[in-house]
Amino acid sequence: MEENNNKQQIWQKIKVTIEFVLLFVLSGAIAGIGSLLYGVSDAEIICNTVMVLLGTGIVIFSLSASEIYELYFYPNQGNYGKFTIFYLMGLALSLLFPLLPVSGWPFLIIFVLLSLFSNSISGLVSGSVCLMLSVMLMNGGSIRGFFLYFISGLVGIMVFSRLNESFRVGIPAFISLLCLMICLLVNAVLFEGDDRSVPQFIIILINLMVNFILLLIILKIFSNNVIHKSRNKYMDLNDPEFPLLVQLKELSKEEYYHAVHTAYLCDKIAKRLGYDDTVVKACGYYHRIGILKGEVSWENTQEICAEYHIPNEVRRILEEYVVPSETIVSKETMVVLFADCIVSSISRLFAKDSKAKLDYEKIIETIFNNKMKSEDMWKNSMSLGELKEMRKIFSEEKLYYDFLR
Repeated sequence: MEENNNKQQIWQKIKVTIEFVLLFVLSGAIAGIGSLLYGVSDAEIICNTVMVLLGTGIVIFSLSASEIYELYFYPNQGNYGKFTIFYLMGLALSLLFPLLPVSGWPFLIIFVLLSLFSNSISGLVSGSVCLMLSVMLMNGGSIRGFFLYFISGLVGIMVFSRLNESFRVGIPAFISLLCLMICLLVNAVLFEGDDRSVPQFIIILINLMVNFILLLIILKIFSNNVIHKSRNKYMDLNDPEFPLLVQLKELSKEEYYHAVHTAYLCDKIAKRLGYDDTVVKACGYYHRIGILKGEVSWENTQEICAEYHIPNEVRRILEEYVVPSETIVSKETMVVLFADCIVSSISRLFAKDSKAKLDYEKIIETIFNNKMKSEDMWKNSMSLGELKEMRKIFSEEKLYYDFLR
């Protein structure tokens, strides 16, 4: 197990290193070739290339430091492939923006996109590098043009930095577009002078519409790839007809129904206590899945998880549950442990006498009392109040336990 984990860590480091090298080299190439196509002087080509390379170096440092100090709001750490693609695309588009009026640059989208697929500080730095390249390539580019989009981009990053499962993006989208509109209008009214005209305001309107449409597109991409990435996977995993569970049923109906009952109780407890019910329910289904390969061991469980691409959060809980030498510390594992124990105990009693009238309250009390005698059980993160609430929920499911006959 430890050897497999080490191999995974080594491969992950190699993968990230390759992505960072490509990010650095290709960003310099884009800046250099783009500057050459604009026909600027050799000094400007070198300056633009060096500045972009330095900026990209800061981006790479920011990504690495954010992972070390756990500064990611979304689960982007270690997954830099999409960010690399979007950053290079942003630099490539930055070569085209100088051909447009300044009021028509859709930089809000670039700032927001890069921050969503990295984090706030990395998105700000990488977006600024792209903006810097456009300003440097623009004839007569001014510091005012840079800060116009820098400020609106900063606002966009801030309002989109804390999205969750509910994915309420209406207010953040409104605020970011409103700020962009104010910045563009102030620039047009105060500094365009005689150039102020109806076409100038039409360009601003088009820019806002383009940003709005692209914002909806990237938010959809972000939702599917980050926020709700695992939702569809969990819908499949928590389906009793999922191929793994079908295999379990074919191997042993007793094991299959044990998994179904355990998952039901796990789901009930997790929802009432405010845990991630999709994760806990999946753990209830697959906590003994290693038996498909002969026995319930972590080696077998890990192999099956890798084969069926089980999410890492489920694997972490399963490992803590299956490995006997590990002290249980997570709340989710505690839920699986008690649900499994209760289902096992009641099922064994019914196996002896299917018509027996059991005192479920007494069985649950005995299980909790026995478990609580172990000192290791008190090292978990579940509070005493949560333990009492969990016991109460188990006691409320008396009618359900009859299905275990």
